[in-house]
This record gives sequence, C-alpha cells and structure tokens, in this order.
Amino acid sequence: MQAEASILVTKNATGYPGTRAVGGCEPINAIERLAQARACALFQAEHANVQALSSTIGNIAVLRGVLQPGDKILSMGESAGGHHSHGARYHVSGHDYASTRFGVDEAKGGIDLDALRDQARTLRPRIIIAGSTAYPRAIDFRGLRAIADEVGALLFADLAHVAGLVVTGLHENPVPYADVATTSTHKTLCGPRTGGLLLCRAGLAEQIDAALFPGMQGAPGAHIIAARAVLFHLVACPEFAALMRAVVRNARAFAEALAEAGLTLYLGGTDTHMVVIDLRDDRALDGRAMEQLLEAHGLVCNAVSLPLRAGCTGRAGLRLGTTAMTIRGLDAAGFRSVAKFIAAIVAEPRGPVDARISREVAALAAACPVPAGSIG
Repeated sequence: MQAEASILVTKNATGYPGTRAVGGCEPINAIERLAQARACALFQAEHANVQALSSTIGNIAVLRGVLQPGDKILSMGESAGGHHSHGARYHVSGHDYASTRFGVDEAKGGIDLDALRDQARTLRPRIIIAGSTAYPRAIDFRGLRAIADEVGALLFADLAHVAGLVVTGLHENPVPYADVATTSTHKTLCGPRTGGLLLCRAGLAEQIDAALFPGMQGAPGAHIIAARAVLFHLVACPEFAALMRAVVRNARAFAEALAEAGLTLYLGGTDTHMVVIDLRDDRALDGRAMEQLLEAHGLVCNAVSLPLRAGCTGRAGLRLGTTAMTIRGLDAAGFRSVAKFIAAIVAEPRGPVDARISREVAALAAACPVPAGSIG
C-alpha cells in the first residue's frame, strides 16, 4: 500500500523495460524486472507480465495474443463456477471467439474429466480455459493438460482465486502444466486490488506482451508495478504461508459448521478458501435478497447462480470466503459462530432483521479489528 501510494504514481512508463517510449525510466525498469523475476520464481513461470490493469483485461490480452477471431474456446460455464471473461456471450471474449462451456458433475463432486475429454474431442477447441470465481474445489490441471494435448489445444489456467494457495503449496501449481496463466493480485494473494499478472511459456511471451501493450493499454502504473514487486516478496515469506494455512483451516471448519447447521454446500464442501452455500430447493429463494438480508445483519457475501438441478425451482447460491476475516484474526471457533448466524438467517429468509444476531455479529467484528494502517 505504501508503494502504491508513492510518488511513482506520477511517472509515465509507457512500454516495457528496455523499450520504453519515454525517458527517465531506468529506476522503473529495475523495479519492473524485479517484479517479473519474483513472480516467475513464485509460480515457476518462464515469463511474467506485470502491467495488466486488471486480471480480466489480462485474460482478454491472452486470448488476443494466442487466438484468431472465431477460434473455438472450451471453458467452465459461469453457473458451474467459471468467470465471464472466459467466453460469456455478453462479454467481449464471447463476442470474438466461438465459446462452448463445460460444467460439473455434482454427483462426482466437481469437473468430470471423462465428460470433458469427450466434449473436447468433439469440439476440437483451440484453447481450454479452467479457473473459477465460485468453484470451491481444487481443479486437476494435470488432467486438463492431458486432454489439451490429446486434442491439440492450448491450456489457459486462471488462478485469480487460488494464487495465494498455489504459492504456499496448498493447491497444486498449474503453471508448469499450462501454456498461459493469469491471476489478480488481491483475493488470496492479499495484495492491492489494482491489476493482473500474466504468466506464460517463453515462446508465447512476445505475442501476449504485444496484445496487452500496445494492443490494449497505454502507460502502466509505475506505482502499481512497484506494489506488485513488494507483494511478491511478502507472499514468499513464512508469515504468508502461515496465513494461508489458517485461511484453509478456517474454510474447512466453516464448511463443516454450515453443514452441521443444516445448510447444503455446493459440491459438498471446499478444498480452498471458498465456501458456496447451495440454496436450490423448492422454496425458490432469491439469492440477491438473501445477500441483502445477511448484509443487514452485518455479514457480507455474494449471491451466485448455480446450475439447474432436477426438482429445484431456484438456482441461488451464496459465495463466502475466509481470507479477509482470517487476516483480521478470526479463528475456527469464530467461523463456527458465523455459520450458526447464517443458518439462523437462512431459516427465516423473509423475516425481519434479528437484533440479537446483529449485536453478536458486531461484537465478533469488533473483537477482530481491521489491521492498523489498512484504513485512514
């Protein structure tokens, strides 16, 4: 945060180290090369680009760098937990390419690689994209690599939600299997909410870099690049690994407590920091209304749309994560308390705000204050 708020915010650094379009960039070149080297070391990558203004813009740059208009994409559907920048029809990635989505087998608890292989054999996509925004299970990128090789496709791994778990060994590193990978710098990396990181094989570096700049962006934020250089140092420290272990430990305790309180979990639980409550039932609950009701009690979550399921009239789900409150010091016992609050609120989805629950949530939050220096 100090680096991002530094005087570097005033510096034009158009271009890449060694090929800047403006002068006075030697200090910036050194900072950017340091950020790239640290990112490559963290993820075992051959090349890193740290200039994307967001991970979604980075995703578009990847597609423009490796695909031609009309090429076929095979990617995880949004209702299964995928992201809109992987080919949603309403997104530019779906406008420019022929996108087909794959889903999950809920009976098997996740992505069915056999079904995906059959789909890939039929479609013969140019690229397979895997990565999630509301999928709580670990993704088998080694298995996806085998499918991509069989059908002659590139493999694109979006790590935005699990990057912090990857660099601490709590999730298998997809980068050695993928041709290209992207991630945001916040979520489980716990850094600034200001951009994306692109990682790729050396043979794709030139075309992906060119797709981002000058293809899509102008001058990068020198202050943001500096913040990423600091971030990549911090996440390599033992303290960050301890934090991520606590995040995963708390997520499992949270999931267990939610299930014990009678709530159904999408895909049966979690392998990551994320828990998705499954509200698909005959009550046809409104996910946005439930999100607002929880927030009225002091509990922030995200409504998501889950796949259609036989016998259910609704598609509502609630996505929750343990990263932020673990940073604030909430432990497994605290997450179990939160699970009980949520279960009580969901049991009365059209009821008024429960003053007792609101007071207890406020007390729990006050006992875990936002770290000094994060606000003000």
